[in-house]
Amino acid sequence: MFTFEQIYQAYWDCRKNKRNKPDALVFESNQEENLIRLVEALNNRSYQPATSVCFYVDKPKGREIFAADFQDRIVHHLIYNELAPTWEKIFIDQSFACRPKKGTHRAARVLQSYLRKITRSGKKPAYYLKLDIKNFFMSINKLILYQMLCQKCKSDDLRWLLKVVIFHDPTMDYELRSSKRLCARIPRQKSLFYTMENCGLPIGNLTSQFFANVYLNALDQFVKHVLKCRFYVRYVDDFILLSTDKNQLLQWQQQIIQFLADQLQLEINPDATKIDSIFNGVDFVGFIVRPFYLLCRRRVIGNLKTKLKQFKEMLVHQDQDKTIWHYDYQVLEQLLVTLNSYLGHFRHARMRKMIIKIFKKFSFLNQYFYLYFRRVNRKYKSPNDFYNLKHQVRYFNKLYSGHLLLFQVGCYYEAYSKAAEHLASLMNYQIKNKWRGFNQACGFHQRFLKRVCLKLEEQKVTYVIINQTGKYLTGTMERIPYLRVEFNNK
Repeated sequence: MFTFEQIYQAYWDCRKNKRNKPDALVFESNQEENLIRLVEALNNRSYQPATSVCFYVDKPKGREIFAADFQDRIVHHLIYNELAPTWEKIFIDQSFACRPKKGTHRAARVLQSYLRKITRSGKKPAYYLKLDIKNFFMSINKLILYQMLCQKCKSDDLRWLLKVVIFHDPTMDYELRSSKRLCARIPRQKSLFYTMENCGLPIGNLTSQFFANVYLNALDQFVKHVLKCRFYVRYVDDFILLSTDKNQLLQWQQQIIQFLADQLQLEINPDATKIDSIFNGVDFVGFIVRPFYLLCRRRVIGNLKTKLKQFKEMLVHQDQDKTIWHYDYQVLEQLLVTLNSYLGHFRHARMRKMIIKIFKKFSFLNQYFYLYFRRVNRKYKSPNDFYNLKHQVRYFNKLYSGHLLLFQVGCYYEAYSKAAEHLASLMNYQIKNKWRGFNQACGFHQRFLKRVCLKLEEQKVTYVIINQTGKYLTGTMERIPYLRVEFNNK
């Protein structure tokens, strides 16, 4: 019998880092009743998976994704929590996909250590065999997978649940959330809609990732214990074998092809098969792995450049005589996350010169961030410890030296000190003395902002508009830049 404690732990694991998703919020709004209902459905064996969400992605490759309902994802975590401890003891250490303390970076480092060992620190020639399984997730035989799992599962209730999840066909009950144009780009052999009977697992589920490791564990055991390959690394359906004898790799290749066909009903992708010298670099898990250093794939660098071009189009607009810098907070936060994600990936490789080139090519990043080689920090957000407006003004005056700064205070925009004198002379506004802690201040109602901006641009005055966010800091309202206009002759 499934207990409430098991389901609650699975629910807690499922919502981790995804609590603000719409389906998670709906489930949480009536959390206790939903969990009790799920426990009852599992124990009386009336549980059936709900409608899945089907969508397609075209980068880095065209893929068909079936996202399970939140309740079904709780069940997936329940299955994983029950089976993973047993299978983790069976899996070999050289399998790196979707396992604790593993991952792509760990796989690349282990492969690199193997390259050094087999070549005796670069003194001895060696070769690698790279293999890839053709349409792996669409080719997994559910009957074979279910038999594998049942061998290590003693609970009848869990076997029943495994049968429900494994043999559920999401193509019979789904909601499509992609355009037909994008759907047409996906090859038929990569779609669950065209798989053979009792074949194929949906990409995007935790159980699919775990089941993939279970399914290919037979291959791992065959390579390590039958072929006696000492240097072997696998990540999902990509795997590498190393040897000092090229003919031995060719022999292993034929044995692996035969084993996959006989035992797992899988085929090797001939287009992805490669035998080459180790010293030419091994293309694996997003890196070009060499004995003493790593390089990133060109595709990864190209993806970053494409994204930076898209962000630049959203943030920067250039005319013949001026440049307008937009400070869309959500877009900038997305850009920050993207940059730090790529820099975190690059730190594992020899990428210093490439990072310098990227930052030079996309120099607009300097307007929004403090750039480092391992991470970027916000330049558009004032520190949280400012306890009055005067500190904020001083901070942004230093950040945007030479600009006329307009600060939003309630429903007014105000300039202070020398900027107040400049604004008053241009707009014929009256200057106030001893205002908000400043010697001089000049302001106007927010309904006149557009007229003031047009006047400043006629006079080719560079300016920055700094708006309130509505959030209170220690002692004052939070303010961040909204728009900056800079003239090219300045």
